[in-house]
Amino acid sequence: MSKVVLSIGSNCGDRRQAVASAIEWLSGQLTGFLASDIYETPPVGHQGSDYMNAVVAGEIDIPVAALERNCKRYEVECGRDLVARLRGMVPIDLDIVLSGNNILRPEDFKREFFQIGYRSILPPA
Repeated sequence: MSKVVLSIGSNCGDRRQAVASAIEWLSGQLTGFLASDIYETPPVGHQGSDYMNAVVAGEIDIPVAALERNCKRYEVECGRDLVARLRGMVPIDLDIVLSGNNILRPEDFKREFFQIGYRSILPPA
């Protein structure tokens, strides 16, 4: 089993529902599942709509690359395609930020859109 922490975001449509649905989907992919509340943050690095975000954590018994493929497939099923990307629309974005003790997405790890949710599900020190 490997521990993973993922960031979830959406900036178009029913953003809260998109994030809630992604949380529900990820709860079936991970064991020992934890999820932050859903919260709103401004876009980073571009103009556009605010995002609804959440952070989830749990363990997987498949390779991280397989979880990544499953997440990208889910994004496409939710409408994240080339047209949406060109328009700056993010129906859903699922990113594996941490795997075990490794930070896979250091820029995301530092950002407030990740840290808000991550801090809320960290085990007490």
